[in-house]
Amino acid sequence: MLNKEELNLVYEHAYLPEHVPTYVEAVSGAEAYLEGGYLCFSRGNHLTFVGYPLGGERGDAPRAYESACEHFRPGTVAIIAPEIWLPAETYGKQVEDSYYRLMLPSATPSPEVAYMVRRASRELRVREGKFGKEHHRLVEDFLSKRQLTEAQIHIFKHIGPYTERSTSVRLLEARKGDVLVAFTIADMGSVGYAFYLFNFRSVADRVPGASDLLFDVMVRLAESEGKAAINLGLGINSGNRHFKEKWGGTPFLDYNAAFINRKPFEMGRLMHKL
Repeated sequence: MLNKEELNLVYEHAYLPEHVPTYVEAVSGAEAYLEGGYLCFSRGNHLTFVGYPLGGERGDAPRAYESACEHFRPGTVAIIAPEIWLPAETYGKQVEDSYYRLMLPSATPSPEVAYMVRRASRELRVREGKFGKEHHRLVEDFLSKRQLTEAQIHIFKHIGPYTERSTSVRLLEARKGDVLVAFTIADMGSVGYAFYLFNFRSVADRVPGASDLLFDVMVRLAESEGKAAINLGLGINSGNRHFKEKWGGTPFLDYNAAFINRKPFEMGRLMHKL
């Protein structure tokens, strides 16, 4: 696990959601470690290796990865990185995407976006809140109406524990009277970055522009705390990309993910000797 000095180093240089230990640990149940300037998360026989050097400086991901595998001896490994350096035959289907970023202070939003914010603000009030039964219901509604991977479902089901554990998470909720219409979760733990993690809207109590209003409040909050940028997460699909792009977000970092089944460590060493 990370000591206090390592934890301070991580939060000083974090620029990805996967660089936020409290977030990854809460949703995965794994423990964070530093290996050659890279974060990895170990739980049982599985290792997650984050192949983005802290601070964005050029590093040696393959060497740090092999060092982590020698240390933890995992049976399975999940890698995320700008590119996968391993031979293609050693892992399954590769997932490709891009992280989006909004530089701060942000530019004035387009007239169409500004109109949606004003429209929603006439019906809704935004405040910081805590994750509770109402928020859980919105998450469950979201899960019931979408086809998601097991990994995605696992993350969404652990939002509550993450918000309880983290001291840097901000839950912004939009209410119409006492009714929860939408909420956004952001993390402000990094010195230079804010992280836009989740947004959920009520299906039964929809108010046009609710997500825009919450996004606008989040941007102003990040600016007030001196952040240089907001990591908006992955593009995921056309709808997500459109929302991020209309607010000025642009792709800034390639994302590749691969899952590796490794031979048992001792067998691997023996075969190498032969």
